[in-house]
Amino acid sequence: MYYFSSEKLYSYDAIRIIRKELLDKMKAILQERHILIHYDSKLVTITSDNPDEVEFTFTDSQTKSAPLIIGVNRINSTIRGIFLPQVKPIYTGFMGINSVVQRSQLRIPEGYSLPATVMAQSGAFLLVPQKPDSSELFIGSQQQFPTLDAAGWEALRKDKQKLYDMLQENKDDWPDVAFHSIPPLASWLSDSKRIILIRDTAHAIPPTAGQGANQAFEDARALATLLSELSPEVPLDGAAAKWQAFRQDRIKKVLDLTRQMNVKRLPESERAKMPPGAIWTDQSLTRGEGGELRWLYDPDLAEEAKKWVEELKQAS
Repeated sequence: MYYFSSEKLYSYDAIRIIRKELLDKMKAILQERHILIHYDSKLVTITSDNPDEVEFTFTDSQTKSAPLIIGVNRINSTIRGIFLPQVKPIYTGFMGINSVVQRSQLRIPEGYSLPATVMAQSGAFLLVPQKPDSSELFIGSQQQFPTLDAAGWEALRKDKQKLYDMLQENKDDWPDVAFHSIPPLASWLSDSKRIILIRDTAHAIPPTAGQGANQAFEDARALATLLSELSPEVPLDGAAAKWQAFRQDRIKKVLDLTRQMNVKRLPESERAKMPPGAIWTDQSLTRGEGGELRWLYDPDLAEEAKKWVEELKQAS
């Protein structure tokens, strides 16, 4: 077991939040602020991207314009595909087989500390609470798996018995999705800086370290703070460049951690073949101190954005 949370170290414990519950909360906040969500529109192309505004067209042939477009859709992004058509998702070679179960269905000792990753010869098995009382757990394992085409992944996703059998493999050794990423993008900004990519559109992160949604929120929080400070002294191009440099550096560290965690969860025989540094480790964990991940859990994004604003004002 090892820390991916600690109230003592980071002021809060980890809990898995169900996506639908989070989305419902976010939609309620938008409704309170009278911000409309249009579900019947889908962007198909950007017709112009100039220093003053961006013009775009929807599937119903309507053309609209705005001073800024934020690409927030997922790994197969329409917006990214328009000005970076050469960037395609890359299969990482790993897949996760996951399920949600009641804790009462599992043989977990009383007082067993969760969340936990149980390590064994055959790899790693995850036990992650997704209710505050830990009565319901997200469980699963991670496996190396050959790539499939879209139809193959869909067929595997629907074959519940096969997935169950795979999850049960090597179960005596223990004490659903394929993981894709995209290559690092040189820029998350269009030439005008008025199209900005965030979330999986800019950096698809495999879920190994549980950082996909977290980094999406970080992208948005830092960017929103910065955009609220735009002025003649804090122009969009300079502000966007500051934000991008900080976020790209942080995402690189998250992806490095993710790769190390992927290797850590391989079967013991595969881990033994890896070079030094390929597997994430924190020796202090064995002494109960932890803390190597403080850089991940203690960012102050609003404070960072304020620093960028001051730097831009001083340079103007």
